[in-house]
Amino acid sequence: MSQLTLFRLLLTYEWWHFRAARGLVLLTGLLLATGLYGIYYGTTEIERQRQHLATLPELTHHNVAELQQKFPDSADAGEIGYYHTTYAAHHPDAWAALSLGQRDVNPYYVKLRLLGLQAQLYATDNVNPVKSLSGNFDLAFVLVYLLPLLIIALSFNLLSSEREQGLLPLLLAQPVRPALLVGAKLAFRMGVVLGLAWLLSAIGMGWAGVPLDGRVLLWLVFVTAYALFWFGAVLVVTALQRSSAVNAVALVGTWLLLVVLIPGLLNLGVAAARPVPQGLALTIKQREEIHAGWDRPKAQTMNRFFAHYPQWRDTATIRERFVWRWYYAFQHLGDVSVEPLAAAYARGLQQRFVLVEQLNVLSPAINAQTSLNALAGTDLPTHLQFQSSARAYHDSLRAYYYPFLFRQVPFTHADYAREPTHSFTSQPELPTAYRGLGKLLLTVAGTFALGLVLMRRRAISPR
Repeated sequence: MSQLTLFRLLLTYEWWHFRAARGLVLLTGLLLATGLYGIYYGTTEIERQRQHLATLPELTHHNVAELQQKFPDSADAGEIGYYHTTYAAHHPDAWAALSLGQRDVNPYYVKLRLLGLQAQLYATDNVNPVKSLSGNFDLAFVLVYLLPLLIIALSFNLLSSEREQGLLPLLLAQPVRPALLVGAKLAFRMGVVLGLAWLLSAIGMGWAGVPLDGRVLLWLVFVTAYALFWFGAVLVVTALQRSSAVNAVALVGTWLLLVVLIPGLLNLGVAAARPVPQGLALTIKQREEIHAGWDRPKAQTMNRFFAHYPQWRDTATIRERFVWRWYYAFQHLGDVSVEPLAAAYARGLQQRFVLVEQLNVLSPAINAQTSLNALAGTDLPTHLQFQSSARAYHDSLRAYYYPFLFRQVPFTHADYAREPTHSFTSQPELPTAYRGLGKLLLTVAGTFALGLVLMRRRAISPR
């Protein structure tokens, strides 16, 4: 009998055994249902965000209509800038539905007025802290954190069950090489798990309406490589030839180590190695600087402002008790006073991300989650890019209003339509994803190499 025929017979045997094990069938079906819920949740959340973002222009239009009714056609631009609200919007990529990433913890829009930027930039809506602690659910979560548990459940007794039932000596007495036996068992389980992962990925991509570009293949390769890593871990544990109970404890311990313990320790270590200023401290300092602006001499405030904007130095000296251009000048100076803190905050977050990316080889789970977020355009660098675009938008608003304020030009109803607008759409961070895939493939190769070496050095014993 040829080795190919034996391989097919062994696969058939594994199929019969799988069908008879109702618990495993139920567990596989449960993961399928969980994956479908993850797809539903992710697509629903992104659709909710899209609908919310779609209302922002209407809210701005409604605000403009109110201002046009409240103020005459030739109004003071200072009053318009104080009451007028507009939005910096972060539109999601279609892939975000499969891997929500930072979109469930960071704001995806910023409500802006002509006032100081920093307090507005870091203002967020109140959220349920319990929900923030548990996080949101998506397909990436199912594939990264739950799929390994299915692999463990299917494979912890790869050979040990036959040994404990006394069937292994009978199998080895047949013209079956131990390597062929282990290979057939692993191949069947890989087929089940990868078929499930690919099916969920295909359903998720279709449901989310992702574009059929190179990211489809990259996602599938990443999911496949991540599953293969866990099968490599199964091969290593199987090669040690322990009991089923010991195998289960070893594999679950590996899952806890790589998915829970190392990520937690890495988070603490990175926070200690790359400290960042607190956002709350930044907003407090800005607020204190703005409040102090009321008590400083106007000439001192304006001279500090003109040092940054000398083109307005020739405007009329302020003699009134209150004038809008002075008010917006010390509002901006409040932002200027915390620029080093704001830059250090963004730089610190970026450095943390870089350090995590360098160290995530210690945990394939972190590597996979980081890479899938990068693929979907929902990682931290994308959020920082959105914040940078919001700052640039606020600068453009100030540049638009300053001629009205400093030249004392009346603001007409027609001027609303010429006001700058903002739009930012996530883009994939493909270099991050490619680096993550490279590290994952090396990890898979190393794990399987270790498993094969152990299998060769420790001959499979029937007892």
